[in-house]
Amino acid sequence: MPNLIAVTVGDINGVGIKILINSWKSNKIKNFILFSDFSVISKYLKKHKINLDINIIYKNSKNINFQKNKLNIFSFKSKSLEENTYTSLKLAYQFCKKKICIGIITLPLRKDIIKEKIDKKFIGHTEYFQRIDKKKYSNMILFHKKIIISPLTTHIKINKISKIISNKIFLQNQVLNLIKTLKIDFNIKNPRIVVSGLNPHAGEKGKIGREEIEIISPTIKKLRKKNLNVDGPLSADSMLINKNFKKYDCFVFIFHDQALIPFKYISQFSGVNYTGNLSIIRTSPDHGTAYNLLKSKDISNKSFLNCYKLVNKIYKNRMINDKS
Repeated sequence: MPNLIAVTVGDINGVGIKILINSWKSNKIKNFILFSDFSVISKYLKKHKINLDINIIYKNSKNINFQKNKLNIFSFKSKSLEENTYTSLKLAYQFCKKKICIGIITLPLRKDIIKEKIDKKFIGHTEYFQRIDKKKYSNMILFHKKIIISPLTTHIKINKISKIISNKIFLQNQVLNLIKTLKIDFNIKNPRIVVSGLNPHAGEKGKIGREEIEIISPTIKKLRKKNLNVDGPLSADSMLINKNFKKYDCFVFIFHDQALIPFKYISQFSGVNYTGNLSIIRTSPDHGTAYNLLKSKDISNKSFLNCYKLVNKIYKNRMINDKS
């Protein structure tokens, strides 16, 4: 049995499923299982006049009936498209926990619709897998070629960030777990990390804000006393420069958009969103549902293919580090 990757269906009306099918038909990916109610996929294929040779996976055990050269689908019943999307996440996770699959690629979904119709507590993929994996902390990690970027906080309101990072244990643990992930999953023996400030120009010595002086700097000092290679806080607007790419392995930003805006510009939607500090391997393309690109002939599959490659790379790194 080959190393199988679980692919969640995401939003069936988005661009993700189109990229998946086109990538498989062009033999750019193989050895994966798509998790979806077969009736949903059947309607999609019929609507778009696509004929595929499909194999339905019928066992939730290691001895599954996977068939090469066919689109393998683990099917289940769902009452709506939103339920199909949500259930896909849970079942793909279970397949990884049972070691049937080595990791997950989550196709993009509409968070607002899932939250409205299925799970009021749903914030995003990162927080969902953190919750079902029963982890107190997880790290959003953005990967493009050799560039690794991570926001310490994710999908929260801007006016709540200062309060969250004022919990110095949270800030310290986020960095410690990130370092652990860099060592094990990315096989970086002694990660060199730089942390941004929260405020513009890292607070300008307290003139713009005091979070850098009272929260971030003391945390970094504690980490350095543990013989960890952590610098900062630096001004977020000047962290991603050429000389720093040679100096650091990972760039840590305090909040979501500090990290995502420059990352998406650098990667041009070919990057990978990876969730660190989980027992399973989870990646996701960074292009979103992209409804506006559905009729375009120039849809890029680079982000999705990079997700596929990263799952395999991290799986191998974990195997190496488990033996050492």
